Amino acid sequence: MRRIKLIVTGDMEKLALHKSLQRFFPNERDGQKVIWDQPRKIQCATSYPLSPLQTDNSNLSTAIKQLAQAMLDEALVGKKGKPADLVVVIDDVELGNLGQENVIAEYFRAAVEKVLEAKKYSRHTEDCHRKRLREKCSFHLLKPMVESYLFGDANALRLAGVPVGESPKLVHLTDVEQFETNDPLWLPTCLRENEKRRHSKSWWHHERHPKHYLEHLTERGQVFYDETTNGKKALEWIAWRKVPKYADDTPFIRSLFEDIADWFGIPNPLGKGETNPNFYPPKSVNRANLLLRNM
Repeated sequence: MRRIKLIVTGDMEKLALHKSLQRFFPNERDGQKVIWDQPRKIQCATSYPLSPLQTDNSNLSTAIKQLAQAMLDEALVGKKGKPADLVVVIDDVELGNLGQENVIAEYFRAAVEKVLEAKKYSRHTEDCHRKRLREKCSFHLLKPMVESYLFGDANALRLAGVPVGESPKLVHLTDVEQFETNDPLWLPTCLRENEKRRHSKSWWHHERHPKHYLEHLTERGQVFYDETTNGKKALEWIAWRKVPKYADDTPFIRSLFEDIADWFGIPNPLGKGETNPNFYPPKSVNRANLLLRNM
């Protein structure tokens, strides 16, 4: 038996992301049954903008180190002493880190190094553990957050509670990772929210927040959006192949699918397309020089 463990930062992902992804991958690997464990939830590390990483890594947050520690625990120790065969950490970009996804990657790599350093392993043990990390572990992002992907599949929006006949109005019509709405019925609220938060969160752009816009759309049909019920159902049954409309759409979710597909030894279920090089570099990159499977 082979076991996949996701480490996530949201309730919706904990309840449904493993089931959602499982539908697009084989039930076996190398003749052994593949089990997708219930994901483990850890605090989000990207709620606020990350400043440039200090040379001594002194500004690493507790949250990012906890994500790294959880990954090592699942890969090296595991549930009841049985390490997972594939461990995937997945966090949101969030609004404050849009455009600096590479910084998030730098933070996570530094956090992994920090956790390894704190363990004070022998050279041989550390080398063995590093080999396991390269083979078994990866870190990915949802941009800007999981709800954005529901906007790529009309049926997922219906399952989330958006009434039939309500079509979202987006600036970027095909790439939901560039999420931004120009809905005239919603923009006045966005302007008020942006002004309200301007002094404490100058980076906030309410029109780029998919969850709040989704809540607005469901309210038009007198439905209260709850990520643990209708959000869970929408994520579990999203038609992922419909989400990227063109080859250069959604490189972050493509990177996640490419990584898992590589572990299974199959083509990417989303088809050919661009990945983000910070989260899934070209196949020509020597994986032996990476810290994790994908970075």
